[in-house]
Amino acid sequence: MHEDPLRKAILALKYDGRVELAPSLGRYLRAVTSTAPWPAILRRLDGIVPVPLHKERLQERGFNQSQLLALGLTVGCAALVLDNAIERYQATRSQVGLSPLERAVNVKGKFSADSMLVSGKKLLLVDDVYTTGATMRECATTLRESGADAVFGLVLASPYTGAM
Repeated sequence: MHEDPLRKAILALKYDGRVELAPSLGRYLRAVTSTAPWPAILRRLDGIVPVPLHKERLQERGFNQSQLLALGLTVGCAALVLDNAIERYQATRSQVGLSPLERAVNVKGKFSADSMLVSGKKLLLVDDVYTTGATMRECATTLRESGADAVFGLVLASPYTGAM
């Protein structure tokens, strides 16, 4: 499970609509990208791509938390957020509670990318949470199959799996 207070902030943003937390979480991501190898990667980027929500989920929630985080990264970075670079064209069930295999099957083939926007580009894929990597892998594969030159990934949090 993710460590508090970051876990609480992500849950509040995502499920309680606390969008005022997004700028602080974006600053956290910017701080993470201030150390190697990130400055060199950010200088080479052509665009920042938030992991998309399906239009129904976006309508329910009213915002895409990954888009808000991606916008926070644009401060001090020449790359723009490419909101329409990738689309989740088919609704998927929530990944919460699914096994790694179920997560991979749940998102397989559910994304499409705009080759006009991504072809030949170096892109940074941004999401809020990385659990098994199924969503990030599927989005990255979709972007590469649509002509992206390189796809890097950045997430706000991943599960705590080790001892301190």
